[in-house]
Amino acid sequence: MGTDEEALRLRKLQQYNLLDTPREDAFDRITRLVTAVLNVPIAAVTLVDRDRQWFKSEHGLNLAETPREQSFCAHAMLGQEPMVVRDAVLDPRFAFNPLVRGRPDIRFYVGVPLRAADGTPLGALCGIDTRPRDIEQRELDILGDLANLTMEQLELRLLATRDGLTGALRRIPFLASAARDLALAQGQGNPLACLMIDADNFKTINDEWGHAIGDEVLVRLVAAIRSELRPADTLGRFGGEEFCVFLPDTGLAGALQLAERVRRAVAAIRLPLADGEVGVTASIGAAEIEPTDTTPGDLIQRADAALYDAKNLGRNRVAA
Repeated sequence: MGTDEEALRLRKLQQYNLLDTPREDAFDRITRLVTAVLNVPIAAVTLVDRDRQWFKSEHGLNLAETPREQSFCAHAMLGQEPMVVRDAVLDPRFAFNPLVRGRPDIRFYVGVPLRAADGTPLGALCGIDTRPRDIEQRELDILGDLANLTMEQLELRLLATRDGLTGALRRIPFLASAARDLALAQGQGNPLACLMIDADNFKTINDEWGHAIGDEVLVRLVAAIRSELRPADTLGRFGGEEFCVFLPDTGLAGALQLAERVRRAVAAIRLPLADGEVGVTASIGAAEIEPTDTTPGDLIQRADAALYDAKNLGRNRVAA
């Protein structure tokens, strides 16, 4: 994968908020089934991070993670079909792999890609044996079904992190994602910006037209925001009508330009009603990372202060 594709893949993986989480029986049941169906001593649900493969569930490995360069699953996740290695000692990709030459003495491997709904590869569901062997199509079909069950569990976890109305990240998952963005920006010396977005006079919309219309306005507002964001940007819902966006690799000037596009897109919203139409505007505050920032809250607080400046200056505007 190219550098940009890999960056987007990692962003997608982070959205699931699964890395370094405790074991869960829903995934452990799947790895137990893999060992039983394939009659192998080892199985794993593997998520491939930047520099490691991390096991959401493993049976027979007794490891939490291994370096990515040793990962069979990093190869398997890139294919469209199951990857089968009948004897790793005879495969030039893996013959000198430490996991083959030493414990757990991998000889046979089969892995089915785990892909997000948009096709983004996240990792693999795999079965491993310490002796060379073959695999039947019936077994591959069952492993494919178990991989689909694994992805259903992953998608359920993803849905739990999303606001039910707008699809934006809930506050806590958003802050976890923002913390990763902050650490990455600081570690690599890259810019990072934040937008705080608030729907103007939203209480009036609810009072005049009812909460059902208010909810539809919020859905359209989020759609307008998303229309201007890149895949790497993250949108979270902070309150009833308040949203936060983190913009990796973006300085203040770029954030202000994007914020103005978002403002115009929101101002163009028109929700037709039987006796008229409803529109909405947004006030937006922007801020960029500073060397003294230690948490996402530092950056968010400055963007929030700028948001209040935009409100005080008359609403439907951008401030920094």
